[in-house]
Amino acid sequence: MEPKIYPVIMRVFSSLLFVLSVQVSLACGWSVSPETSRLVLFKAQREGFFKLTPFYYSADNYYTTNTVSGVDQELNCVEWTKKLGGQVDQKDVHVILYETDAETFETAYETKSLKKVFEKNTFIEALLRSKNKALLNYILFAKKLEYNSNTDVKWESWDTVSYDSKDHKLAEVGDFEKKIRTARDPFLEQRYAFLMLRYSFYATDKAEVIRLYDAYFADHKNTILEPWALYYKALCIENLPLQNYLLSKVFASCEEKSFAVLQHYNWKLTTETLALAQNDEERSVILAIESLRNPAPDLKTIEEVYKLSPNSLYLSFLIGREINKLEDWIFTPMYTNDGTPSVVFDSTAWYENYAKAKDENFNKDILHLRALEYFLISIREQTSGEQKDYITAAIAQLCFMGDEIDLGKKYTAMISEKANPSIQMQKNIQLALVSLKQDDLKNEKVQNQLFKYFDSVESLVEKDYGLFKNLYSLYRIASADFAKQDDRVTAGLLAMKSDNKSEGEYSGYGNPYFYNYIGYFDRNNATVADIDRLIALQEKKDKTPFETYICSGTIAPNVNYYKDLKGTIAFRNNDLELAYKTFAGMPQDFWEKNYAYKDYLNENPFLPKILQTAEERKFNYRFNKANFIAELIQLKKQNTATSNLKLAHAYFNVSYLGNSWMMTAYDWTSGESYVDYVYGDNSENEKKYQKGNYYNLKMAKMYYEKALKMSKNNNEKALASLMIFECNYYDHYASLVSAEEEEKNPFKAGQELFNFYSVYRKTTAFQKYNCPLLKAYLK
Repeated sequence: MEPKIYPVIMRVFSSLLFVLSVQVSLACGWSVSPETSRLVLFKAQREGFFKLTPFYYSADNYYTTNTVSGVDQELNCVEWTKKLGGQVDQKDVHVILYETDAETFETAYETKSLKKVFEKNTFIEALLRSKNKALLNYILFAKKLEYNSNTDVKWESWDTVSYDSKDHKLAEVGDFEKKIRTARDPFLEQRYAFLMLRYSFYATDKAEVIRLYDAYFADHKNTILEPWALYYKALCIENLPLQNYLLSKVFASCEEKSFAVLQHYNWKLTTETLALAQNDEERSVILAIESLRNPAPDLKTIEEVYKLSPNSLYLSFLIGREINKLEDWIFTPMYTNDGTPSVVFDSTAWYENYAKAKDENFNKDILHLRALEYFLISIREQTSGEQKDYITAAIAQLCFMGDEIDLGKKYTAMISEKANPSIQMQKNIQLALVSLKQDDLKNEKVQNQLFKYFDSVESLVEKDYGLFKNLYSLYRIASADFAKQDDRVTAGLLAMKSDNKSEGEYSGYGNPYFYNYIGYFDRNNATVADIDRLIALQEKKDKTPFETYICSGTIAPNVNYYKDLKGTIAFRNNDLELAYKTFAGMPQDFWEKNYAYKDYLNENPFLPKILQTAEERKFNYRFNKANFIAELIQLKKQNTATSNLKLAHAYFNVSYLGNSWMMTAYDWTSGESYVDYVYGDNSENEKKYQKGNYYNLKMAKMYYEKALKMSKNNNEKALASLMIFECNYYDHYASLVSAEEEEKNPFKAGQELFNFYSVYRKTTAFQKYNCPLLKAYLK
């Protein structure tokens, strides 16, 4: 299921007078399916791979595809075209056989309007000739049989059908044998026999299915109907190894039934099934079928298939599938926030000791990668044509994955210039990977060459949507490589492009909003200098081809999005002057018109939220970030007990506990770890905001202590003492994650609370905020 992306990802709870219970919670957030986050770069294809599409490596039971091979249908249309002569257009045959519903065809026939309804259809014109009456009768019978099986549709049920006959009859299925006997034409005999065979299959007459196949197809295999009929016969065989063997023959000889074959195939009968094979080619197909559903390492089968059929299409597919497994096991943990492959064996090991399991599995995967790489190198010279180019591209990809960049570059150069477009695309992906690892990524020529590689893959996406995942993976790796060179601007824009290509699952970039444009930079410790670069790039008129490319669909339409982030970063860094200068240079109604500011920055930031009851809180405060920072600067200059107390309240409120936390962060996490697919866990970053103030109230406590020390007013002292207790309390529990830890390290109140109940018990502050829950901490 696709995650729903809302304009603001946050969780907000109602406040209480005092929240003295321990906040213990597990990490939470939103995620996408393992298949969506899985990385895959190798998608080279050979002609004939299309029927194997459902069997690409996937985190799901089968690889999801919205397309189905039509090769078998076209072969059937070709047979009809040959039967009727060269004047019949194959496309017209397809229209009648596969695009025209039974009711429409029967209506046109009964009203003698076939020629009118299917005007200029050469197939209909040929069928209406007197010499082809038997063929027309067959089509009519076949259509009626379709109608028989469609229980959801009744005669004359569609508004578009204007047939007014009252005595329509369903197809008479009892005269199959008569139709076969009277056909007197091998072409029609087989077609009537197939209709009867299929009808018998769904009528569960297994003996009749087998009889019909043996009588009309076993010795006459020059038609696409033969493997279709064999499929039904196979499912009527009780002997499971024999059923497997027959299904493997169907798998090898037609495309339409490939997915159905694997759904019905009986696994773990490999030895018994192989014993029935008549030659090496049949054995190679059986081994390939066994491997197509295997999510584990399977080099052994690849080696066996090679010995049996060196140029086998299935050998190529299994090699690509094995590379995709390795990409998942090596790249997915390396470049995604989840940290684990999409397919995990013995999954509990990852959680018992993640670091150990990750290292052990990585070492095993690299050994498997090397073994596969060496095997492919050893057989490459014995292959030829498309197979050789495919294996060469596979070796280059394995070299890149194993960090053998120079060797990968060597094999990439060996890919023929005449290789098919899919392998050429793979070559461009590999050249991009080599450039990312070896070249100076700050060099304009290098960047523009990368653009050409990226664009060459993008141009193929329009024809093959399956390549979206390749782009998702390529951009994710490219983003990481630019980040390693401290280019967070390019890294961020490429990360956004990656998420935009993630199989359509992460749909936020289809309808981008405020945080889409700044999220990466906010969550990956971008500096003020980074944001200045981003602003300069956004405003740059003469962008290079590479810059234009990475900005397309990713750069913010409003430069003030970046300025708001810059001011926020400055505020997190306690650089109030820069924060003020930045916010003051923005439209002063920005925080009323963008994001969720007016919903969460709408209370007085100088009244600590924790001391207000629900009834006392007012949500009509017009918050302006520039004015707020200006007041903080003035209060710091005053440096009095009263100004420090007010500053303390403000810094309490810009923590996650306060009413103005959106001055510091863009989402609210209630002190717990928040993990999402796009950016991962942000809690470690948030712990550093304002030197620990966001979670641990460090600055708030500092100013409360200054106020307590400087004040001559007992009411101010009482309020400062109470809030120091609150800061200590939440500081203590900010890092606890379990009840066991709390039991080992219980919170103990300091002298400030005792003073609140003794020295300041006659103050107004004590009378207002004293409560039994507080008093319990005096024991």
